[in-house]
Amino acid sequence: MEKEINCVYGSQHTIGTLFIYGDEINGYWYVVEGSVNINKTLQDLDVGTIDIETLEDVDVCTSQEPINSIEDLKRVVDDD
Repeated sequence: MEKEINCVYGSQHTIGTLFIYGDEINGYWYVVEGSVNINKTLQDLDVGTIDIETLEDVDVCTSQEPINSIEDLKRVVDDD
């Protein structure tokens, strides 16, 4: 799945755009637009607006540059 959805994060429930890349077998990598912190979860992310603070991460990685598109996310994750 490659998807761009709305999300909220942080204690103030800041609204953002979430880029998602992956599948239900291997998990979903996700990142908030403009962030360098990439996380992976096994939870279903095909459910409308996501509060990312409620997700359980199984892996993480860090990009050297901010992620501003699904293509940026794919490039970092596929290089790992």
